[in-house]
Amino acid sequence: MKSFIQIISASLVLLTLSTHITVADTDHNKAKQLLDAGEILSLEKILAKVSMQYPGHILEVELEIKKHIPVYEIDIIDDKGLVWELKVDAKTAEVIKRKQDD
Repeated sequence: MKSFIQIISASLVLLTLSTHITVADTDHNKAKQLLDAGEILSLEKILAKVSMQYPGHILEVELEIKKHIPVYEIDIIDDKGLVWELKVDAKTAEVIKRKQDD
């Protein structure tokens, strides 16, 4: 019985990992499609503009579609050690929202 539970547990872990990989791959493909169509700026251009206003180290970047608008969510840690979450319009690189993250 113990080995059956271990097999089920391992299967669930693998299923979870494969789902996460599929989602990440889908996000990457969507970003490439939007970039190729000229609907978003490159991440390089976005980060160059954002880093002038909000210097620090990039912790994480995620592309989201909110109400049919592509938005980059960028987490930055500043020189004081504060973590900021920025919502950035992926078409214009304009910071839409900024909040201090926990």
